Amino acid sequence: MNQETHDYCVELVKELIDGADAGDLSQPIIPDKYKWEHLLGLFFIKDELDGGEDLYREVYNLAIQSGENYLRQKAKSGERIKVVFQTYSAAQWPAEGVYRLFEKMPNVDVQIFVSPLADREANSREDTYRQTSNWFHERSYNVVDGMNIDENTYGGWGLLGGYPDVLYQLSSWYACLPRAQWFTQLPLRCLVAYIPYGFDVADTADGNYAKECVFNKDVMNMMWRVYCDSASMRDGYEKYQLLKGANVRFTGYAKMDYFYKDHKPENDYIKSLWKCGAGKDIAQMKKVIIAPHYTVFPEGGLCYSTFQKNLWFWLYLVKKYENRVLFMFKPHPNLRRASVRAGLFKDFEGYDKYIQAWNDCPNAFAVQEGSYLEYFATSDAMIMDSVSFLAEYLYTNKPMLFLTRPEQNFLQNGRALADVYYNVPGEDYVAIEQFIQDVVLEGNDTMAKDRKCLFEEEYDYYKINGQLASDFIVNEVKELIS
Repeated sequence: MNQETHDYCVELVKELIDGADAGDLSQPIIPDKYKWEHLLGLFFIKDELDGGEDLYREVYNLAIQSGENYLRQKAKSGERIKVVFQTYSAAQWPAEGVYRLFEKMPNVDVQIFVSPLADREANSREDTYRQTSNWFHERSYNVVDGMNIDENTYGGWGLLGGYPDVLYQLSSWYACLPRAQWFTQLPLRCLVAYIPYGFDVADTADGNYAKECVFNKDVMNMMWRVYCDSASMRDGYEKYQLLKGANVRFTGYAKMDYFYKDHKPENDYIKSLWKCGAGKDIAQMKKVIIAPHYTVFPEGGLCYSTFQKNLWFWLYLVKKYENRVLFMFKPHPNLRRASVRAGLFKDFEGYDKYIQAWNDCPNAFAVQEGSYLEYFATSDAMIMDSVSFLAEYLYTNKPMLFLTRPEQNFLQNGRALADVYYNVPGEDYVAIEQFIQDVVLEGNDTMAKDRKCLFEEEYDYYKINGQLASDFIVNEVKELIS
């Protein structure tokens, strides 16, 4: 934290303490002049104050009580409840079921607020924003655009036509957005909850990433609710978070609700998803997803991608197995930016040409934004070095080849996941092709039982909770407004 930020936090805390002395924070509904940034300021300088952690918890509890009181009061008066989801990536959209349940409620107005990544280069920012905004608009969501691409301008929360009563943050990286769109600019009466866009399984060698950037990150200590994917993650919050997990609920990962529903795709539906050349029987073709992570070089201490070792090898395999395998290229949304920064491509145009090379193949295509669950469900295997997909693909109980590099580090749950998949170094072309031949084409999947056991023990949240994650999340709001 630089001196300017520190001084600003001090001023915010002074305002907060003055408000407490004046009785503002003791009111059933805290006045709107006190915003979540006041609590953020207190979080950042709590260690400089005597009893700072206790003070933080006290103010946090008052803020949450204020938000719940406001929500109850508004519902009791017959006013409609405004529920908003904030997102910057269609590929990371984890809340389809939650959105649709709220959409059906007669006393709720639901919106999706699409925000741009203000910390990105203009080309990368506009490309991601345009794809994301278009994806939601084309599927008839109630979308509010946070960016005017033609004018390169951003709006604030006023674009929504009023503050949200409940805001769902779908990423903890709020500081990547325009400051006017940070949740910290909202008054404390707005309840803010966190639905993660992926499973948290990554860590650094020293173990600090998970502690500081997941469990005890500032945003996690300001949420009304943090909805986590597994019991082991809940335990991590209870161990490391300032709030000791008081705001954490083990719901399971809402995005995975998809796999608890009955999907029996017919060949025509599969053909609409996968590119299959004329004259080929899609039922006889194996379908493989290639999913590289973006951390070609270490970012924030994390390093998983092997893309620099195999980016051209994939196209070789696509050509070689043209008559037997259909391929889908599913890069991490950040790979475009990261691969150019790493010098794998001269510029964004070079990366885009690489993507086009995939799309030019008769048996391959690329998907950069939008839903990928349908592809998971209809695929036969995945080859990847991603992180969250280690857990997400487990819900299919299909084989995966995880590509390794020495710098990869995991939380305990991540290591357990990697161990129930096939593992080879990302540059071992012979072993990669052997996986395609033996496991994918011949069906010799010797690790299916191990995957099934881990799923049942740790990740079958429907069996553990007796309800889907989406139902759990929505029911918490229903209890407040009914």
